[in-house]
Amino acid sequence: MKKTVILLQALFSISLLGDITLTPQDEKNWQIQTALAQEVTHVPLDEYMMSVTTPPKLLHTISLPYEAHVTRLNKANFESVGKGEILAELSASEWIEAQKEVIADSLELMHNENEAARKSKLCKEEIIAQKECLLADSELKRSKTKLSSSKALLKTYGADDEMIKRLTKELSISSTIKLASPLKGVLLQVNIQSGDNISPSSSLFVIKADGENWLESDLPQAVADKLKAAQDVIITINRSEIKSKVLLLSPSLNPINQTRYVRFSLPKEADLLVGLKTKATLNIQKKAFLINKNAIIQDGENSVVFIKDAQTYRTIKVAVIAENRQMCYLEYNPELKKPIAISATSILQNMLQKGE
Repeated sequence: MKKTVILLQALFSISLLGDITLTPQDEKNWQIQTALAQEVTHVPLDEYMMSVTTPPKLLHTISLPYEAHVTRLNKANFESVGKGEILAELSASEWIEAQKEVIADSLELMHNENEAARKSKLCKEEIIAQKECLLADSELKRSKTKLSSSKALLKTYGADDEMIKRLTKELSISSTIKLASPLKGVLLQVNIQSGDNISPSSSLFVIKADGENWLESDLPQAVADKLKAAQDVIITINRSEIKSKVLLLSPSLNPINQTRYVRFSLPKEADLLVGLKTKATLNIQKKAFLINKNAIIQDGENSVVFIKDAQTYRTIKVAVIAENRQMCYLEYNPELKKPIAISATSILQNMLQKGE
């Protein structure tokens, strides 16, 4: 019985090392064709749905910490803006009061500076007591701190350094604030209109700064396992190849569909719109061989091909990385550089089995 089992295993398996030598006429009679496997540097895993999103660090929301009235709006949705470009003009009582406070603190500082200088001279001449100079210096320090605080408050209200410098020099209050863009980018949202009354901290503008977007996808666990952080990949969308990189692999698995969230970089030159959802082919950077699927023979759990060396065909096991309808991607093996049988493989299989 044991011998019978062994014989049956040999009969239905070609995993044993063996070779078949044929004459050119035999090859012609059996119509055996060979081809060279194509050496590739990238392997397509499959096609998946991916979404174009904006990194949060590129999104900047502009708001004001006080109630205001929109007197003029200069920009609309999706317009490009430069750093310092005026987006809108607004009026607000708190804005005016903040300017008044800066002017008052600035005048107080000038007075205290003069007073401290005067008393310092008198102290040197011993006309007044030294404690008078110490008190004057203390008042000067206090007024400097007070002015710094009022300037900082005015900045939170939307004033820039140039405007504050002009205010303390000319002592002239501006009735409206010119709201400038803090960066170069594109307006994704304009949430106000001329004549609107806005509440404190409400979002007025959302600006997307120049920078690279992301591609995001939920990939099957088996595919995600083939990726690692910072790995270079190629993503094909509408026949265009995009050089990308794995930015993030979720450490957890979605229990509902057994997928993992994966984030890829998206270079600016890809020119894909934020919000786009599209099918994309994921290619991993891996040295491999591409061959017609007809060359592959299944031997139990093993995949096998026939390598031709002169007039001899021999079998070697191969590892299939990925496949499509017609082609297979095989793990790199220098032996696969030789011609491989791509037709009449079942005949070669039968010959080998009979030989065994």
